[in-house]
Amino acid sequence: MARSTETLSVQGKSSPGRASQRRRSQRGDALIEALVATVLLGVIGLGQVYAVGRAMVAQKYQKGQSLAVQGIRADLQGNGVANGCPASGNATTNSVLTMGADLQLQGLQKTCTVTPVTITVNGVAKAASLPIVQYAVDADTLFGPGTLTVGN
Repeated sequence: MARSTETLSVQGKSSPGRASQRRRSQRGDALIEALVATVLLGVIGLGQVYAVGRAMVAQKYQKGQSLAVQGIRADLQGNGVANGCPASGNATTNSVLTMGADLQLQGLQKTCTVTPVTITVNGVAKAASLPIVQYAVDADTLFGPGTLTVGN
């Protein structure tokens, strides 16, 4: 019987010692976990800010291009496709593109090439001229790097 009491007393004494050892070794774990979580959240936040910034820049360029295409479309509808084109050959004119009350874009270049074509329908051939119109504008501040080109 003496042996069994010793075993119980040894087990009883060792349990509180191990628990206090565990508490001592885990004192900094929560702090380290909190620091790692904070760093990860910071990195994720910076990534989101970068993505939103790039999306805003892309949206700005898209808006500028849309305004320019609307201005070119209004010019084509108001004046016609062949307005300013020669009877034959090539012609290039420079003009100002108005995209709103306060927004004008200098340096809109309209290139017109008139090509003679023959159209045949049901065996009847007719000669006609085909105007090929191309608009080009350089505007780094509004459209981003490069040239916006619209043509038929």
